[in-house]
Amino acid sequence: MPFPYSTAALLLLLFHPSVPTPAQPAMASWDMSGAPRFTVTADSADEVREVPISPNRTLTLLFNLPVRSGGVVMEERERFPQVSLSEDGRMLNLLPSDELKTGQRLRLTVRFADGATPTSADFTLVVSPRAEAQVEVYREPRSCDSHRQQAEEVEAKHQQCQTQLARERAQRDAPRGVIGLLVLRQMGEEGIRSKVITEEVAPRPGEAFRVEHAVSYRATSGEEEAKVTRLAVELTLWNEGAEPWMPTHAQLVGAGVRWDLEVWAPGPLGPGGKDRVLVEVERPGRAAPGTYVLKLWDAGMTRTVTLSGVTFP
Repeated sequence: MPFPYSTAALLLLLFHPSVPTPAQPAMASWDMSGAPRFTVTADSADEVREVPISPNRTLTLLFNLPVRSGGVVMEERERFPQVSLSEDGRMLNLLPSDELKTGQRLRLTVRFADGATPTSADFTLVVSPRAEAQVEVYREPRSCDSHRQQAEEVEAKHQQCQTQLARERAQRDAPRGVIGLLVLRQMGEEGIRSKVITEEVAPRPGEAFRVEHAVSYRATSGEEEAKVTRLAVELTLWNEGAEPWMPTHAQLVGAGVRWDLEVWAPGPLGPGGKDRVLVEVERPGRAAPGTYVLKLWDAGMTRTVTLSGVTFP
């Protein structure tokens, strides 16, 4: 049986413009536009993002979530003949004037409409001969898990303050010395164990301090279901710099932990002099063994002592 269409007719049907072609899947502009994209999260909300602009060239910022009406705050707004936010709050057009000079930097803040964290995003508009025509801003609202984690951290801090307050009240009437440690349950049957770590600790190269002597301490107390561990380090430090130094802050950094420590020093450590510095931290439970880094710095954060190789008995 002969085929009812010739080859030429088939070709004409295939390529004729009136013949419908299969529909192509729509491409998401967020993934395929090629425009620069900033992601704003709760952890990066304080970052300032630089966006190049050019005089008399419109910059369009596209948002995945709407910006609040009246939520655009600009430095030297009068130098932008056009600042327009779309009705749905997802597109912001900025037209810089030719009064702006190359290298000039202007602050731009946008506030989102839903009020969820992060509530805003900051940008620095940098005047440049080469500028972007379009920038995408993708905001990720804070997740429930993130809010839950923050609440847990606040609760832990509250419990720590309550414990500290109860201890200070008890210390007012407690005896001094070893008896006082026992009364306050700050030392158990194991006592306070110590370990000389002078040969183990090492200052970071370039810092103007030298360790003459170092001892670490560990004390565990409390009932079995509510153990408390205290870790302390006693240092004899030489100040080999030309300025006095007074440590006021300290941290102990280990595998997955970063603890703020209480610092005690008799006074400023003078140039070419040495003195004792003691640090201590209290943690619930039994602190895991391991090697830590001890960091100490002054109130102005101008000079730091960083000691690696800190271990506890």
